Amino acid sequence: MPKAEEQVVIQAPIDRVFDVITDYERYPEFLPDMRQVQVLSKTDDVAIVSFELEIIMRIGYTLRLVEDRPTAVRWTLEKAKMMAANVGAWRLEDLGDGKTRATYGLELKLKGLIPKSVSTRLIGTTLPETLARFKARAESKS
Repeated sequence: MPKAEEQVVIQAPIDRVFDVITDYERYPEFLPDMRQVQVLSKTDDVAIVSFELEIIMRIGYTLRLVEDRPTAVRWTLEKAKMMAANVGAWRLEDLGDGKTRATYGLELKLKGLIPKSVSTRLIGTTLPETLARFKARAESKS
């Protein structure tokens, strides 16, 4: 299963970074490939969220996200037509002075005859760009 992990230092406090990551329904505001996000259910630390991406083709999937404030968000795939697996996590580390190290890891497996270009783009090409967008969003929030 293709996997990737990237790290970035964000000039924002850990709580602010965590809030940006867990504000799922606002993802389309700063992630251009994200078309729609809907929180289907939410308890204190678990959210079931439906996402729709458009990368070469439309991909819809639902994740179960477990939130461990303020240091981690882990997810597993609940439902998807084109994905066999989507497992990952955000790990956040408070560096002091209002800085946070964010580590994003993802393992993804697509089903059937999905073009390799789709999984390559989802895993490798967009990951640094996605991290940069989360960084910019957290740093612009006050």
